[in-house]
Amino acid sequence: MRDPYEVLGVAKNASAKDIKSAYRKLAKKHHPDQNPNDPKAKDRFAAANQAYEIVGDEKNRAAFDRGEIDADGKPRFQGFEGAAGGGDPFGGFRRQQGPG
Repeated sequence: MRDPYEVLGVAKNASAKDIKSAYRKLAKKHHPDQNPNDPKAKDRFAAANQAYEIVGDEKNRAAFDRGEIDADGKPRFQGFEGAAGGGDPFGGFRRQQGPG
């Protein structure tokens, strides 16, 4: 998905009020019921909804701005769980070194 700020047509420093206003305008403009003969209206409407889910929510917006989630709301980075087999983080090192 495209950048949610771009989809909504707002700046990254836009206020919550401006974001909501832009979303409502796009949702009304691209609602499938308002555009029964436009097959792409549904996709544009869905894109506006997805963008608003990200930047219309304070927590999601902050996470997106920090790069923690992508434009689809999915985590960008996985933690280090399981990197050392899920147990002792020094286990591999200890196995290489042998007993004490």
